[in-house]
Amino acid sequence: MGERDLAQIASILQLCEDTDSILVVNKSGIVEYHKMPRQDYWKAGETVGRHILDLYPSLTEETSTILQALRTGQATYDICQEITNSRGERVGLTSDTVPIISNGRVECVVDSSRFYLLDQRAGTKLDNIVPRAPAMLALKRRIRDLAKTDSAVLIYGETGTGKELVAESLHSEGARTKGPFISQNCAAIPGNLLEGIFFGTEKGSYTGAINRKGLFEQADGGTLFLDEVNSMEPGLQVKLLKALEEKKIRHLGGSQDISFDARIIAAVNEDPLKLIEEGRLRQDLYYRLGVIRLNLPPLRERMEDVPLLTKYFIDRYNTALQRDIQGVSELALHLLEQYSWPGNVRELQNVIEGAFSATRSQLLRVNDIEEILESGGTRSAGSPPAEKAVPPIEEGFILSKEIERYEQSLIRQALAQTTSISQAARLLGTSRQNLKHKMQKYFL
Repeated sequence: MGERDLAQIASILQLCEDTDSILVVNKSGIVEYHKMPRQDYWKAGETVGRHILDLYPSLTEETSTILQALRTGQATYDICQEITNSRGERVGLTSDTVPIISNGRVECVVDSSRFYLLDQRAGTKLDNIVPRAPAMLALKRRIRDLAKTDSAVLIYGETGTGKELVAESLHSEGARTKGPFISQNCAAIPGNLLEGIFFGTEKGSYTGAINRKGLFEQADGGTLFLDEVNSMEPGLQVKLLKALEEKKIRHLGGSQDISFDARIIAAVNEDPLKLIEEGRLRQDLYYRLGVIRLNLPPLRERMEDVPLLTKYFIDRYNTALQRDIQGVSELALHLLEQYSWPGNVRELQNVIEGAFSATRSQLLRVNDIEEILESGGTRSAGSPPAEKAVPPIEEGFILSKEIERYEQSLIRQALAQTTSISQAARLLGTSRQNLKHKMQKYFL
C-alpha cells in the first residue's frame, strides 16, 4: 500500500470522527453506501442506489460538493449549504467531501455531513436572510440557537446591514413568536419625548399628556427592539438600565410600578467599544444589553452574497409590482459585484427597486442601474480580475478576432476598476457613447 493510499485512508478516518452522515458516492453520482448514526432524518434504504441530485433536487452539477469532487478530484472541507431534499424539507449541511483516487482517476467520493432540519414554518423572518457567505450562514445557525433563549442581545452592524431583520428573526424563531414585536429607532425621536414613549404617560404628567402605555408594556410577552440605542441621552440610558434590571417601569406622572416580560434586543451602528470610550454608550448598559453579541458583516466583506440578494430582491419586486423581470445581464451583475456598497444590503435593495422603474425589458441591464450606482458612490470593491495569458499564434489565427478579445478584456478590467460606464470610458480614453456601443456589441 502506497503513501497516497494511506493518506486517503487517514482523511476518511478523520471524516468519521464527528458526523451525522457518511455517504460513499460512485463516479456516476449514485449512492453506494450510507451510514447514519442518527436515524431521524434519512431512513435505512432510502438513499442507496439513488443519484445525489434525486436526493437533493435543489442542488446542481455546479453546487453539489460531491459532484464537484467527482469532476475535479479536489477535496473540500467545512462547506455550509442550505438545501431542499426530495421530501421538500429544508436542511442545513456542513460537509467535508474527499475523492478517492486510483491510478490517477476519481473512483468515488466520501462525504461526511453534520446537518439539521430547518424550521418549516412558512414565512419566518429568517427565510429573508439569503446568504452564501460562510459568515452569514454561521449567523443564521446562531440565530436559530439564540432564539431558544431569552437573554438580551446586542447587534452591531453598519447602517443597512439588516439589524432589524436579525432582531425579527430572533423573535419569529423563538418561543415569543406569538407575542408582539415592537421596534423603536431611538435616534428618530427627540430626547424629551423618548422617555414618555419608553415608559408610558399618565394624564396630567405634563401639558397635553394622555394615558398611554410605554414600549415595555406594549412588548409584554414578546420582544422589544431598540435600534441606535447609543443615540439616547446618558440620563435616559441610566433609566433604561434600571428598568432592564428590575423588569419594572413607572409611567411619567404615575405612582405605580408596572412589571413587564419582554425580551430586549438592542442595536448600534458604530463600534460599541468606541462608543463607550467616547461616552456615548454607558459601559454598564453595554454589558446589560450585550449578554449575547452579534456582529453583522458589511456587504463589501461578503460579495459572494450579491448575486443571491439581487435575485431575492428581483423576486420580491416582481411580486410586489406584478412584473416579470427574469434577472440581470452578465455585465450588469459584474457592475453590482464590483461596487463597494457603502449603504450595504439596503442600498442594493434600493438599486434593484430603482432599476425596476427604469427598465423596459425582461432583464435589468447596465443602463438601468448605472445612474443609480453613479449617484451612490465611486469606490470599487476588490482588485480587477487577472487576465489570461495571450495564447500562442497557431494555424488559423485571425488578428481581428484576437484584437476584439483583447478589447473585451480591457473593457472588463476598466469596469472592474470603476462603478459606472462614464468612469470606465474616461479610464479607457474613449467616449461614453463609444464604450456603450462596444459593450452592447460584446456583452449584451
